[in-house]
Amino acid sequence: MKKVFAYICISMMLFGIFGALVNKADAQQSAGLTIKPAIIEDKVDPGQTFSSFLQVTNNTSKTEDYYTLKKDITSISGEGQPTFAEEGVATGYELSSWINIEKGPFTIESGQTREIPFTINVPLTASPGGHFGGLFISLTAEKPKETGVGVGYQVGTIISLRISGKTVEEAQMRSFYTDKSIYSKPVVTFITKVENLGNVVIKPRGPLEITDWFGKKVADLRINDTAASILPESQRQFEAVWEGDGFVFGRYDAVLSLAYGDKPYVKTITRAVSFWVLPLNIVLPVAGTIIGIILIFWVGFKLMLRSKMRAIEEATQKYSKNKSVATSKVNLRKQKKSSSKIAFLALTLVVFTLLFLAYIFLFA
Repeated sequence: MKKVFAYICISMMLFGIFGALVNKADAQQSAGLTIKPAIIEDKVDPGQTFSSFLQVTNNTSKTEDYYTLKKDITSISGEGQPTFAEEGVATGYELSSWINIEKGPFTIESGQTREIPFTINVPLTASPGGHFGGLFISLTAEKPKETGVGVGYQVGTIISLRISGKTVEEAQMRSFYTDKSIYSKPVVTFITKVENLGNVVIKPRGPLEITDWFGKKVADLRINDTAASILPESQRQFEAVWEGDGFVFGRYDAVLSLAYGDKPYVKTITRAVSFWVLPLNIVLPVAGTIIGIILIFWVGFKLMLRSKMRAIEEATQKYSKNKSVATSKVNLRKQKKSSSKIAFLALTLVVFTLLFLAYIFLFA
């Protein structure tokens, strides 16, 4: 796979690619052209000939001449954009050289539809697994020299064939995380990246369950519900957003389980992540109140202790007998010990509260 270029595909935003296309539309359309179907998927054997056709509709106000172009797809980006191979470069999953279709021109009058037949001759030596390509309808027979959005390609059909033989369906979840660890509001974005390690297309999808710190399920989301595909040796990112209802507070756990593969050999990959929802309009006043109560209690106790110590000093001055003085000193020592214990307890509570808040906001 050398020098793979992101070849132009003018309406690739119209593609969405694979699963998303299948679920959202039966045709690709630009301002002046419609092509059906948007995607062709099938299973074939080595040596087999696959036949089909494109339905092309001229949406312009005048008669147009169109041409066909074909390309191999090497990968799909995390955003669903396909990457096309340079002509003649082997990708390991090539398909375009097997396609037989007239190059044109095909004349189509305004508002009319024309069927353009094509065949795919699968070689006997075709490697098992997925092979991918695209057929495009263009206003010009020449290939645009620039990459990016060009004037040549209008719309196209994605072709995905699965060649029988020894196929490998294997995937791994490269990552699963939330965009933050702590939220002041229950609006959480989950992000996962899945890599296809096999040689066929996979469409991983499944539930994302969220539970609170009591183990109660509070939400059940779906990841990749549109069945978007991942090509072999490619990665794709999926996202989901949870918006909690009512009072949401504390630590939450989320478990994602994605299933892929054909029945009865369905496989599942699972990952988990945790996060905190701490509404600052509740947490800060509560923490401030707790610390304030502790400090008020501590200051009040110290004032009370000073008052008692003054009373003892006055008593020692009034009664000068040794026995009375000795008794007062004993009481003073007891008061000091008692005050030291209470002061230590109050200080411990303050420190514990501060450490707890620091742990939640910095390390959770």
